[in-house]
Amino acid sequence: MIELNLVAELQPRIKNSCLSFFKKNFNTNSLISAIFLSIPIYLYHINENIFIQFLCAVFTILGFFILIKKNTPLFSFGSFIGLFWFWWISLSFKYYNLTWLIPIVTILIAMGYGLIFKFAEIAINFISQKLNNYYEFNWEKTLLIIFIVFGLDFIKPFTFDWLKFDILFLTFNHYLNKFVFFIFLFSFLIKRTYFFLIPLILITTTLKPLPLPNIKIKLISTYIPQEKKWDKNYISTQIQNNLSYIQQAIKEKYEVVVLPESAFPLFLNLHPKLLQKLKELSQKITIITGALHYKNKNFYNSTYIFKKGKIKILDKHLLVPFGEYIPFPIFQKEINKIFFNGASDYKTSKDFGEFKIKNYKFLNAICYEATIEKLYQKKPKYIIAISNMAWFYPSIAPTLQKLLIKFYSAKYKKIIFHSLNFYKSYIVKGGI
Repeated sequence: MIELNLVAELQPRIKNSCLSFFKKNFNTNSLISAIFLSIPIYLYHINENIFIQFLCAVFTILGFFILIKKNTPLFSFGSFIGLFWFWWISLSFKYYNLTWLIPIVTILIAMGYGLIFKFAEIAINFISQKLNNYYEFNWEKTLLIIFIVFGLDFIKPFTFDWLKFDILFLTFNHYLNKFVFFIFLFSFLIKRTYFFLIPLILITTTLKPLPLPNIKIKLISTYIPQEKKWDKNYISTQIQNNLSYIQQAIKEKYEVVVLPESAFPLFLNLHPKLLQKLKELSQKITIITGALHYKNKNFYNSTYIFKKGKIKILDKHLLVPFGEYIPFPIFQKEINKIFFNGASDYKTSKDFGEFKIKNYKFLNAICYEATIEKLYQKKPKYIIAISNMAWFYPSIAPTLQKLLIKFYSAKYKKIIFHSLNFYKSYIVKGGI
């Protein structure tokens, strides 16, 4: 009886606590601002024409306006952003026969970003109260702007730092450096003046293309579903298709042909006849392709470069957390055994790979690496990236990746040649 009475007493308290938490951390402003700050990515995924760019600009401005000007609980805002931007991460689990994990992982991602913004909100409230003791000002909103513009750059869960609101401006062909981004958001706090500042900022931040190197490079786009990618019965077809792409590029007088990540779905260095065939073709054209690499009983995700009958293998430097390695050293074997049929983690190279074509030096990037800022801080001006986005089809993942590449391209003045599976290949010239 005592236990039943205790439960009866606790139930209304728990109910009231939940209602109190919900009222404090959720409102329509957080949902609407998150939707408006997500729509540009989906629109850009559909098309990149001028009308779409205009709509992206409108939604981006409205989204930031609501976030900054209105009462927007950050926990729910962060949760919705995590959901709308990154729901696709869990899609890859279906290829490991773990479809049941998809909704769980999606919720965890949303809650994770919600907590990041909640902790930021707590810190903002604490600091603003202290600052108001010295000088009355709208510190709460100012600190929120600082967090959005600068703070998020330091939040990289398992090296994953794809949450950059800066990329939204690229959907309408603009790049804002950190100072201009701050002024843009701060203008919403200045009465009656931000309407004049916004067009001025946008006019002065329009992107301009960089000159391409004097090399004829052909980027191959393939559309091989992930469920067929590693099918033993389909590997020979993929090999023949790849050889056809190379021979066609030779006929079209290209100097370089680039195939996507894992275009050859095998340990290429263990197939001497195929290597010999690619060496022979490389006498007529430089071949850059993705494949696996087996060395010293270790597995690598690699880029193979065939040039004038010689081979250069560049292993991946940064792996995808949970996709190519388990970021928990203590439980790696156990997690791989339970969830991934005992598969071993990939190994990595010590640094990003570099290679030369003619007198031009290129950086090598394999999929996830192309979205890492550390890559763009390297000296070479040109990057050749290869990706397989079939893991996340259908989703906005390749569009987010493209916007991040455009962002770093504009920031560091780099030119990126990107060959993809399950997305159209493209060149980015300084953010364009």
